[in-house]
Parts: sequence; structure tokens; C-alpha cells
Amino acid sequence: MKDIVLFWIQCSGKGTQAKLITKNNPDMYSYFSSGDHFRALQTTENAIGDYLKARMEKGDLIDDNVTNSLFLTYFHTVLDDQKHMLLDGYPRTVNQLDDIFKITDSHKREMLWIHFTLPDEIVFERMKSRWRSDDTPEAMQHRIAQFYEKTVPVIDYFWQHAEMITVDATRSIDQIAQDVQKIIAS
Repeated sequence: MKDIVLFWIQCSGKGTQAKLITKNNPDMYSYFSSGDHFRALQTTENAIGDYLKARMEKGDLIDDNVTNSLFLTYFHTVLDDQKHMLLDGYPRTVNQLDDIFKITDSHKREMLWIHFTLPDEIVFERMKSRWRSDDTPEAMQHRIAQFYEKTVPVIDYFWQHAEMITVDATRSIDQIAQDVQKIIAS
């Protein structure tokens, strides 16, 4: 069994598929969504909450040091629970990728990287339909731009140096789930 990283832009269905994976395998995987954690933390009225809220309202990615620290805390809980990781939204930058490789390599963890593909126009429509408080049109456009600037280089790395399995995220939730389950089982 391998740790799983679900890759692509927001609203590509990673979170939905991650919830299905954990529902079908509750004792095997521990789910980590950096976005979910940051949204929860930003509601707290303190320096951390204020920082996160300001960044998220603009559509900015959270600083790598903050994100890596959150991931490291999560990683140690996974080790304690003796579960496999299921990551959604991490890593999003090359620095985060370096960090995850250092951590997982030092613990000899095997990783399965699944890439969800989805055209930008569908991403934008899905962002509009979910409509969270930090999903202003400006923030959504900024998130897409940040994705291409900071996350696509992470994906490009894999096309050159590692194995990543691609899943077409334009299809139904059930069709995608069937593909993901087959990938995990193989």
C-alpha cells in the first residue's frame, strides 16, 4: 500500500475523490487537505487566523514554511496512527515538493501520484458553483494564475522525473471513482 497524492487545480474533484477513498478504506488512509485546514484556522481571531484570512481572500497561496509546518504535524500523526497518507492540495510548490520528498524518503514511504486533468473554463465554473466566502471572481482568477505559476512546475517535474497517473476529471464522480479505485488496487 502506498501513500496517495491527488494533484491538480482546485475544483478538479480531488477532495470528492479523497472523501470516497477514506470512506471506502477508513482504517487505511488519513486525509489531509491543506485548504480545509487553512479555512478552519482562518476563522480564529489571532495572528495566524488573520494572516490566513488575508491571504485566502486575495487568492494567494499560503507561505511554504507555514504549509510545510502544517504538513509535518500531519505526517507525524500519520506515523503515530500507522496509516497511509491521502494528500489533497499538498504539495503545491517546488519548495513543498522538496519538503515532502525529504520527509517521505527519510521514512521510506512509497508514493502514488494521481493527476486530475480539467480545463480552466470548467474549473472556473465549478469554483463559481461552490461559492465559498473566499471565492470572489478576482480571487478565483488569481488562484488559477497562482496555480500555473507555482504548481504546474511541480507537475512538470513529474513528467520528467517520476511516474504520475492521469485521470480525466471531466467525467462523472462515479466514473472517476472507478478509475481511482483501479489505480489504488493495482
